[in-house]
Amino acid sequence: MSESLDVQALETIRSYAMLSPGDAIAAGLSGGADSVALLHWLCALREEYGLELCAAHLNHGLRGEESDADEAFCQALCEQWDVPLHVKRVDLSGLAAGIEEAGRNARYAFFGEFGRKIVLAHTLSDRMETFLMNAGRGAALRGLCSIPPIRGQVIRPLIECTRLQVEAYCAANGLSYRTDSTNHDTGYRRNYIRNEVMPLLAWEAEPLRRMFRSLEADEAYLSAEAMRYDGDVTAAPEAVKGRLLREMLVREGREPSQARMKEAEKQYKAPLCRGGGPEGGGCDTTKTLRIEPLDENFIKNLPKIPKEGLANCLDCDTIEGDITAGRRLAGDRMRLCNGAGTKSFKKLCRERGIGPSARPNLLVARDALGPVWIEGFGCAHRCRITENTTRAMRISALEG
Repeated sequence: MSESLDVQALETIRSYAMLSPGDAIAAGLSGGADSVALLHWLCALREEYGLELCAAHLNHGLRGEESDADEAFCQALCEQWDVPLHVKRVDLSGLAAGIEEAGRNARYAFFGEFGRKIVLAHTLSDRMETFLMNAGRGAALRGLCSIPPIRGQVIRPLIECTRLQVEAYCAANGLSYRTDSTNHDTGYRRNYIRNEVMPLLAWEAEPLRRMFRSLEADEAYLSAEAMRYDGDVTAAPEAVKGRLLREMLVREGREPSQARMKEAEKQYKAPLCRGGGPEGGGCDTTKTLRIEPLDENFIKNLPKIPKEGLANCLDCDTIEGDITAGRRLAGDRMRLCNGAGTKSFKKLCRERGIGPSARPNLLVARDALGPVWIEGFGCAHRCRITENTTRAMRISALEG
């Protein structure tokens, strides 16, 4: 026999360390069974944990009078349970498409207005539905982990409770709740999975809990492993390459879609070449890095050499680890030796009038801290030659 909701939820918050005594929390309250059960359980828990509890309801106006009735129900419930309620109204009814995503974005924007932990009522049943949706889209491990128990300030104490446990809890405590009339509209993908697919699956709660915890552990390990490669996609094994590509796109402020990740992976796999670029048919020359040690005479004559003549010269003692060469990596940034401010590779090229088609052909040298030299631009400011330099080298691109 499965545990009751209150026992299961308490085990979840302790297992994931979701709550600490004295926490200020805001519970998302739609008026449905899940959120009503969650708020009732939190009210019972607030004295034990000394919680500063409030509730938040978003009226999205999608169901007209029914939405207003949901809001009135939530207000009455919170007055009865002595819980401060924050209500916000938004109008999503004019949107022709993307209602589900727009509603989700509106909710999280609303929750972001609170300077406290946000407690949401997603259940194990919701998590399984999302798992199936993500699997159908061809998601990788991160997507198959589905709804996370904790993400930033958002916690989900019911994430290991089933919808049947929620309904049993409401019945045992005499709780009334609202039912969204659109829940049976199978035109929405989630509703189709909930109403048509889930009943066909002979799934049990405990194996699902184990599965999701196992997926979480694998994802955490592989994500940590990916960080060891510090952006070096070419050296990374397949198991972590996707994570590196995703992280690089995020750093650039770009949505890490599958299409963009494939495009980025092609860029890192393509050979360095001149004459038309890797896709232009004119690639017949591979570039390598030439490093030339500079002797004592060069050091002695430093005061006589203009700054422009030192652009491709580096102070050896500023290099961290080994120098490697390749094409640029997403997220590469560098301050030029004679420049002001750190700039992205893209911005540097744009300022020099180097178009997107030519940028992949530029050779980049890097050490453990990042780029130290870019072909046509010179060395990084941190590696520049100074009056204190005692060992120096010159870098150039060698075609062969």
